[in-house]
Order: sequence, then structure tokens, then C-alpha cells
Amino acid sequence: MRLRIIFYVAFVLLVGLSEEYAMPDEPCVTVWTQDALVKVLPDAKPDEGASRVVRIDAVRNEYESGQVVVTGNREIEKLAFSLGKVDGAPGPKPRVEAHFVGYVPVKKGTPDPPAKAVAKAPADLPDPLLDAAWVSVQAGKNQPIWITVFVPPDCRPGLYTTELRVCADGFSTVVPVEINVHPVTLPNDRTLKITNWFNPGKFSRSADIGSWKKTHWKIARSWARIMAAHRQNVVITPIMQLITGREDDAGNIEWDFSQFDRWIQLFKEEGVVGYIEGSHLGGRNEWEAPDFDAYLPNIYSQDGTLKPKPNIKVTSAEEQQFLSRFLPALQKHLEEKGWIDIYFQHLCDEPITANAESYKKLASYVRQYAPKLKIIDACQCTEIAGSIDIWVPLTDHFERDLQFYKDRQRAGEEVWFYTCLAPRGDYMNRFIDYPLLDVRLIHWMNFRYNVSGYLHWGLNYWHGDAFKDLEPDWGGGNYLPPGDSHIVYPGRRGPLSSIRFEAMRDGIEDYELLKLLEKVNPGLANEIAVSVVRTGTDYTLDPKQFRAARHRLICALER
Repeated sequence: MRLRIIFYVAFVLLVGLSEEYAMPDEPCVTVWTQDALVKVLPDAKPDEGASRVVRIDAVRNEYESGQVVVTGNREIEKLAFSLGKVDGAPGPKPRVEAHFVGYVPVKKGTPDPPAKAVAKAPADLPDPLLDAAWVSVQAGKNQPIWITVFVPPDCRPGLYTTELRVCADGFSTVVPVEINVHPVTLPNDRTLKITNWFNPGKFSRSADIGSWKKTHWKIARSWARIMAAHRQNVVITPIMQLITGREDDAGNIEWDFSQFDRWIQLFKEEGVVGYIEGSHLGGRNEWEAPDFDAYLPNIYSQDGTLKPKPNIKVTSAEEQQFLSRFLPALQKHLEEKGWIDIYFQHLCDEPITANAESYKKLASYVRQYAPKLKIIDACQCTEIAGSIDIWVPLTDHFERDLQFYKDRQRAGEEVWFYTCLAPRGDYMNRFIDYPLLDVRLIHWMNFRYNVSGYLHWGLNYWHGDAFKDLEPDWGGGNYLPPGDSHIVYPGRRGPLSSIRFEAMRDGIEDYELLKLLEKVNPGLANEIAVSVVRTGTDYTLDPKQFRAARHRLICALER
């Protein structure tokens, strides 16, 4: 009997030990890290020797990013994450947040895709930063998690640590995050002028700003915040919607600037203004049209009825008569508000040789009736010299006519550049199927060529579903390159950023650091810039080479 009891106890102990020391099942996910300059495709594999630690180098008062990738070894029903406490020196700590990266479908791809394209259409590519608390992951597929770090300006230099805990259907693992804060502070001053045009009608359900309710203005404020957080400091201002007039029986017009003022004040309060970019006075439906159509504001009769808007050209006597009443009032109001020196006026978008004379005629009216207004436009011809103060050519046009634009700078005029659905090929652009380094290095090109501004037309001009319709038909089968129409996405509580928008901000911050070094060592600043950007088509696409150049920049500033 005693032997039986001993045998039974031994059996129980052996079973317990075997259960305790049994080989665990394979983890349901594989977790690895990737440079935040790399777009992780759904089927991408980890680099050989990929680190399990996220390492981020940052200076004070700037944002930087890291990236963790979770690969499903089987179907994952619920993948979530959490961030730990940030440890380090006493005082203010880096602020850390994280988001799942969403994949969006690229069906056609950029026409004639260059060799640098990250994937060939059709393909699902990473872009939006989602506001989801958890996601599902297919077996064998990747799910990136984007880590964004902001270092307060009064943060002590040194190493700070935290962790990202990944939880997948009950399985849990931790990824260490190391943040190396350098003793360099990014200036608050934003010397690079940045404008992303936006469609206010996408802010809410009402496209008519004049009928906006309190809730619409509140939503607009959330949009202003994301622009300011990404260092946009120029705000496109739809003057023909915001400014209205009331005409008496004698033909005198009293202009109402109240909505105009409210618009600018909102963006000023949120840190975007900066500069005010008055919207266009005219446009055209046909690219080769020799004359532009005039845009007019709403003007009401004494009884409150809306007066019909005539269809007139910008060179017409009727347009001149309108501008003779509108522009002096606008200039006077800007002077009274103290905004005249930060205001730019658009005339007509992208003038070409075929309509250069129309543009010049309209410019002469502006010079006559509001001589203090600076004229700015995206332009595709040089024949308008003398009629414009701020030139904004495409990057390839800028390089093609480089000597011309240098001469304009020497003459005291300002030069920016812009990208849109062009240029393509080897030129930098911010299409979804182009590398993230393209987006960041556009602003190294700003420094490289001493170009003081950048314009893009598409912050939020999506058509249809912003997450699915990335290549909208702009008419006649003219499909835009993927992502050209928008670099942010609609979210439940306001706009969502994208990995492209994050890379754009990083590039703008790099520009300001280069300008900071230029003040004390212009030769070295230029040398570092040229090491990664020689021309608009000759630049590095190697994240390691770029990181080395940026590290050299930071070390030079430390010295």
C-alpha cells in the first residue's frame, strides 16, 4: 500500500514537471523593427540581423519616428499594443505615441513608374496612421506600428527608455524603445514657408463657409492643429467665400470682412499663420485658354437678395471695375489688421505661355488698385516676369530654368517650388508608391537651392472613399498618381496623419537644422546637404546613408 502511494505521488510530480517544462507553442506573431524611412510591404521579411530595439535620435523641440512590425504566424483576431512609462533624466521627458499603419490599395500606380517605386500596381501600400485601438492580422502578413516621439525644448540631453508592449490573442511581448536626445534645440521660428492647399468642404458636411455653424468652426480648428503640428505656416484663404458685399441703390459696396477675420484668427491661434495666402482671382476650364475667367464674391442687394454673378474674363472692363472697388478695400483692411506684410495674393493658377498675357493684364490691375499686395502663383512659364513677386515653379522647371530663377532672386523676388501630379520619374515626389525618402528630401532640396517655400495642392482633396480611392479620375480618364490628392485621412475625431505627412515634417525640421548650421558654418551645411541631395534627380535612397548625414549634421551642431 505504501509503495502504491509513493508511486502515485511520483507520477503526479512527473506529470507536473513535464507540463511545466514542455516546449511552448510557436509564438503567434513575430515582432521586428524597421527604419521609419522604409515602407513595409504586407509580405516584406525582416532585414538580416534586424534589431529588436527601436532606436531614435532626436534633438530638442522636434519630432522623430520609429517603426515596429508585427508579422502574423497565424490568423490574429485581435492585435493591440500599449506604451510604457518613459524613464530618463529628471524633468520633462520625451512624449511618445503610437498608431497602427493602415494599408491602402494602389490599383494603377504612378504612370511610367521609375525603378525606385516601392511596388508595382496593383498593390497594398502603407500610408494612413489609424486611430484604431486594435486590428486583425492575416496569417503571413505584416502590421506596422508607427512610433512618434516629440522632445520638449526643455528636455535634458541623454538616453531615455520606454517600451512598446504588443498583445496578440493572449500572447504578449515587449519591444524596448531608446530615445537619444542630443544637446541641440530646433528653433521655434519656421523660416521655410509651407502650404498644403486644402478643401474646407472636407472638414465637415458643409462646403459653404458662409453657412458654417459653431460645430463647423470647431472642426476646422482640429484641422488647423494638425497643420501647425506638421509645421505648415501658410494658410490658403478662400477670399471669394469669406468676403461678401452689400450694394446700395447708388452702386456703392460695403464689404464684410467678419468671416475673413474669423478664419485668419482661428489659424493664427492654432499656430498656422505665419502667412496668409489669398485664393485666386480667376481660373480656366481649358488648359490652353488664352484668357482666364474671373472669380467673384457674393454681393447682396439692400433687400438681402443675392445679385447674379456675371461670366466675365479677368481682362475685361467689368473685372477692372470690380477690382477697382474690391482690392483697395482688401488692402486697407489688411493694413488695419496689421496683416499686409504677411499676405500673398494669388491671381490665376499655373499660367502658361498661352495665357501669360491674360495673367499680366490682371496683374496690372492688382498693381494699380492694391500695390502693397505681393503676388504669388504656381507657374509654368517665365513670360510673366515683372507681374509676380513670389515664383512657385515645378521642381523640374526650376532646375531647367535654374539661372532664370537665380536672377529673379538677385532681383529681390522670392522663389519657392511645388510638386503635384508632376514631376514624375526620377524626380522627388510624395506619391504613395514612391519611397518615403523622396518626401523627406524635398526639403533638403529647398536648402540645397536656397528656395524659401514649398507648395502642394492636396492636403485633403480626396474623392469618394479616402482610404480606397487613392487615384481619383480628375476628368476624361485623367487618373491622379496615388496619394496626390491627399496626404491626410478623415478620422472619427478629426484628421489622421500619414507616414508621408510624418516624413514631410521630418524634412522641414531637417531644413531648419541645416539653416541653423549654415549660420555658423555655411560650407559644412552645404557639404552635408550635397552628400545626400545633388540635384532633383540625383539623391540617396539609402536610409543608412541618410541617417549618417543627419547624424553628422547633429554632431556639427553639438560642436
